[in-house]
Amino acid sequence: MKIARLGSIAKYALLLLLMTFTLLPFAWLVDSSFKDPATLFKGDPTWMIQKFSLSGYQWIINPERGNLLRPLANSLIVSFFSVLSTMFFAITAGYAIGRYKFPGLPIFLGLLFMAQIFQGPIIMIPWYKMAAFMKLVDTKTVLVLIYGTITIPMTTVMMSGFFKSVPTELEEAAYIDGCTKAGTLVKIVLPMMLPGIVAVAILSFIFSWNDYQYALILTSSLKSKTVQILINDLVQAVGSINWTGLLAAGVIATMPVVVLFAVIQRYLVEGLTAGAVKG
Repeated sequence: MKIARLGSIAKYALLLLLMTFTLLPFAWLVDSSFKDPATLFKGDPTWMIQKFSLSGYQWIINPERGNLLRPLANSLIVSFFSVLSTMFFAITAGYAIGRYKFPGLPIFLGLLFMAQIFQGPIIMIPWYKMAAFMKLVDTKTVLVLIYGTITIPMTTVMMSGFFKSVPTELEEAAYIDGCTKAGTLVKIVLPMMLPGIVAVAILSFIFSWNDYQYALILTSSLKSKTVQILINDLVQAVGSINWTGLLAAGVIATMPVVVLFAVIQRYLVEGLTAGAVKG
């Protein structure tokens, strides 16, 4: 009993250490964003906020200064539609792979895995030329299309594994009761796969939200520039850098992901504990 208790203590101590190491930089970011610009770099670094200030936040959202709101909206729009397109194709294609055997399936799966290899700088120039040919350079549409080529193959394979874990007998029973294939998928299968759906949605959103390299090459104006590109532009701006404004921008840029996890966590836990019962 004592050994088990010591094991539990060691496990929680390790988790606490890991969480502290992970969250400490973000805590410092938030703390520093509320400091007065004049005292931010004065003296030794300290957690103490000698003079509470919102000047950094006021500067970064000011359209004539940091102008963060438009790129922030662009990132939200691109990430939202990226998640929608990814979920649609991942669910439909994942269902086909997980439930049916058809000619060329191994080749199709191989192509999905290959799609993960040929990404990044090696295809930047072809992507730019295709976007220019389709007149999609400096648009949010091209970002949604590119993010889909990365997230859809990966999440399709993930969803096919979730579909394989659902007993086929449940679908057969629904067919006997007169339910269509689409109705069975929506009413029977998908509620049981809530954890998988949430995981796929989070993965797609985080990738789209955090992307820098594609947005850097394919966007240039405020109508399509994402929040990560704006922050980079502010860092490389000529003249003095408003560090409190950049710290505030960092806090704002991380909040959508934090809020997403806070909202979805409850549904994820419910799906893990009650999804099979609901099916």
